[in-house]
Amino acid sequence: MQKALVDANQCEKIGKTVASLDFKESFLKRAFLTLEISDELKTAMYYYAVGICHQTYHLANPELNLYGWDFLEFGFIGIAKQRPELLDAEYLVQLTPAELAVEIRPFFAPQNIAKNCTLDHLQERTQLWLQMAERIKDSGLSHLEYILRSDGQTTYFYRELRQTEAYSDPLQKKTSFFMKLLEDAKLIKFAKDENVIPIMDYHMQRVIFRTGCVEVLDDELKSALQNRLAIQDQDELELREACIEAMKLISQYSGYSVFKMNDVFYTMGRSCCNENMICQTGKCEKSPCTLSLAIVLDQHKQCIFEASCRGKNDRDYRKYWQPQVITHYY
Repeated sequence: MQKALVDANQCEKIGKTVASLDFKESFLKRAFLTLEISDELKTAMYYYAVGICHQTYHLANPELNLYGWDFLEFGFIGIAKQRPELLDAEYLVQLTPAELAVEIRPFFAPQNIAKNCTLDHLQERTQLWLQMAERIKDSGLSHLEYILRSDGQTTYFYRELRQTEAYSDPLQKKTSFFMKLLEDAKLIKFAKDENVIPIMDYHMQRVIFRTGCVEVLDDELKSALQNRLAIQDQDELELREACIEAMKLISQYSGYSVFKMNDVFYTMGRSCCNENMICQTGKCEKSPCTLSLAIVLDQHKQCIFEASCRGKNDRDYRKYWQPQVITHYY
């Protein structure tokens, strides 16, 4: 039985709203993308940062108002500036996961106090980090050479990176995000956008369910999502596949690239459509609103999708939450 269905008409409405948006150039000029370091070091920074970025619910530096991915960017900038050897494959392969964990704790802790590190599951993350380093070392290439060997072909990334555990997700969320960072930082230009698999994380899934771009057909699964209960891995895979197909349609109707969708739906899910919804409260949950960092908003008292979002007037849609699964895929 099919458990999720893409609503093409709803995707068209949402896509046409995205078509009307203006994106801020400043979003692509943030330090993580423009840091004045070598292209080799920058490539390595993205490779390892994305590889260990999953389920970062607890990663936070309240003093700096940095949470999740934002704090991960901040930490990796610190590593690139102060301990660049932690981004060097030859150095990394000499370490154990425990040794690497000791090295990185201060970079993901308020005031750099190691014991206050908020990056959890360090054993898992450092194991992934070191295996990624082994892959680069075994290739005989530098990090930059490894990505430039693709000649801008997306299939190269999807084939090569999945050979590491960190990038083994069958739906390739991390690989696509790594590719987006490389392109945003002007390290590479991909030849065929139509071959890109949309980045799909939990924030984006939540927005897609609430807007009605994907309808959940199975009542038991729908109830689990709305009540934030654990679901089976196979159900999660089907839901995410449907969300990916919906995002492809939204991208097509918007006229913007698949990568650009991340700058809308991810930033919205983190701020305007999270625990609290701006369509109900008239106020964004985060300050500054992450969506407002990426797109131009004249005012921000209502959701950009308010005219067509099903969740605006239907509590049944507003109750949707992202799939509750334990995974390192996203």
